[in-house]
Amino acid sequence: MFLNTHTHHLTLKSDVLELYNQFPKALNHEAKLFSIGIHPAYIKTSSIQEEIEIILQSLTHQNCLAIGEIGLDKLCETNFALQISVFEQQLKIAEQYRFPVIIHSVRAYQEILQIRKKLKLSVPFIFHGFNKNEQLLNQIIAQNCFASFGKNLLSNKNLQIIFANLSADQFFLENDASEISIQEIYAFAADLRKISIEELQLQQAENWNTIFGYEIQLK
Repeated sequence: MFLNTHTHHLTLKSDVLELYNQFPKALNHEAKLFSIGIHPAYIKTSSIQEEIEIILQSLTHQNCLAIGEIGLDKLCETNFALQISVFEQQLKIAEQYRFPVIIHSVRAYQEILQIRKKLKLSVPFIFHGFNKNEQLLNQIIAQNCFASFGKNLLSNKNLQIIFANLSADQFFLENDASEISIQEIYAFAADLRKISIEELQLQQAENWNTIFGYEIQLK
């Protein structure tokens, strides 16, 4: 089984189990498993509370495994103070209901880690699409957080070195909005770590069970 920790593509393939990214006002009920959250680029002040209510309702669904993707984005047009406000609202919900968080970060890693400290959060963060340096990754891991790797792993040489030496329990794999299949990402990742795809699948299944509380049946 290929586990896809963050995707915007609903494939419904028999050999793929994907955590499909849901937006509160555009729910797709065909998703077997999903995360849900208000993305910083799509915040609308007129509908924040309505969307928060949808998130709260969705958390009662057995197939909802995480809140996200949520976070901070310094390149989008949304007012940054508003982004922080909406982000913190969702983080407090995640902490209250004990849901891991899929994190979207664009030039805002330090702010996100500071907010985590400020709010004294204990639920794990998964920084999706990680494509930064080892120093930042160590900061993330030190705060009980994880990195999810996707298409950038196939082309970024420095990222490949970091990934190859990372502990098996500290990362996830995803294809996000990419047209690259999760199977291709697994094959490349397994080769980098000099293990079989089956070994990588088993490791990822253990991580899913630990962080999402979702036990994977690989066969």
